[in-house]
Parts: sequence; structure tokens; C-alpha cells
Amino acid sequence: MPKPPPRALAMVICDDTIEDRVSGKKTLVGLFNNITAKASPFRHPEMNIFMVLTNGHGDYEARLKCLKEDNQSVVDLSGHIHFPDPNAIVEFNFELLGLAFPSYGIYRFEFYCDEIPVISRKFMVSKPKG
Repeated sequence: MPKPPPRALAMVICDDTIEDRVSGKKTLVGLFNNITAKASPFRHPEMNIFMVLTNGHGDYEARLKCLKEDNQSVVDLSGHIHFPDPNAIVEFNFELLGLAFPSYGIYRFEFYCDEIPVISRKFMVSKPKG
């Protein structure tokens, strides 16, 4: 029987994350749901996807995808996550530099563990108003 996927507690899109070296506390800077771009296509200089998971059982192959609403892939990253026990709360961050968005519209980040969907988050890339 395959192990259950972890449970997502949070997926936050922001400009930056800062971790205090002494306390381990995280500060999320510039949370957003929309990117305004003067031209399309364009590159966004930096964004972070902050994740919090729990109820994991050991090791997982993790995957983060960013897709446009027509399922066109923008980014596809993979890595490893380890849970020392199911009660552990695991926090981690994806720093995305120079991500290229092909056009205006609705996008979504999808996160998977062992190819099982765990959480998804939509956001917009839009023209400036006016």
C-alpha cells in the first residue's frame, strides 16, 4: 500500500522570505496574488513560493509546477522532502528567479509529492489599469 501524501498547511506566493538565524522564524515579504506587467511576454525578477506541510511519512519526491490556464508549462522543479515523523511540520521555500510568463492571464502553481497532487494556488498576470 502506498504511503499517504503529506497535508498542506500553506502555499504562499511572495517577493521574499527571511529566516531569523537564531529563532528560525520566517518573515514573508510582499505577499501577492497578481503580477502587473507593462508588456507581454515578460520576466519576473524574483518570486518565492513558501510551503508548509505536515502528516508526511518519510521521504517524498516533490515537484512544483507553474502552468498557464491552458496547461502551458512555465516551470517544473523537483527535489526531495523528508519528514522525520508524521507530526513534523516541514517548511521550505522555492526561490524563482527570472521566471518567464508568455502572456497575460491566469496561472497556477501545483505541488506534488510522489506525483500525487497536494496543493494548488492560482494567481494572475495582468496589464496595468488605465
